[in-house]
Amino acid sequence: MKLLVTGGAGYVGSVCAQVLLEEGHEVVVVDDLSTGNADAVPAGARFVHDDMVAAAPGLLGGGSFDGVLHFAAKSLVGESVVAPELYWFGNVVKTLQLLEAIRVSGTPRLVFSSTAATYGEPESVPITEDAPTRPTNAYGATKLAIDNAITSYAAAHGLAATSLRYFNVAGAYAGLGERHATETHLIPLVLQVALGLREEISVFGDDWPTPDGTCI
Repeated sequence: MKLLVTGGAGYVGSVCAQVLLEEGHEVVVVDDLSTGNADAVPAGARFVHDDMVAAAPGLLGGGSFDGVLHFAAKSLVGESVVAPELYWFGNVVKTLQLLEAIRVSGTPRLVFSSTAATYGEPESVPITEDAPTRPTNAYGATKLAIDNAITSYAAAHGLAATSLRYFNVAGAYAGLGERHATETHLIPLVLQVALGLREEISVFGDDWPTPDGTCI
């Protein structure tokens, strides 16, 4: 299949693009490199350095793509609290524009990179797919809004779509891994301490129901 991967220079998107290439698919990556890395785009993928909204109509317009895998997004929870406008525009508005390009072009498939932040504070664990969605920050709220928009497009226009609500993504593949200029994610921070690249990490909260009050 011929597949468009938005955010394919980022952590999850680049790994996905690599696996798709190994499975014999034709891959086109579009990424504005605002947080991604050009050298993370797998060899063999066509790379379009552009904003996905600007690039998608032209790329999809010919009707030659079999699907879109949408990873491009703003994804820092803390930032979403203090600057929600960046998230409602960057995530929701831009994805709605991408959905329109998908609809107009007749592209039949979409995989969306959502998040478990759509669930908020769970009533019970483990969290199941049908758990209540009560996001506690703008990041989770914008991803939930997109999930709902995709559901509407799928019902109205026959789009075959799936949203992936993952938690803390971890691991590396084919030399690709998590890499940010300013790292905020737990697992790479812990690994940086283990490698001696930083002295410590911060564990937030002191009123959890544990012996020392931390979340550990």
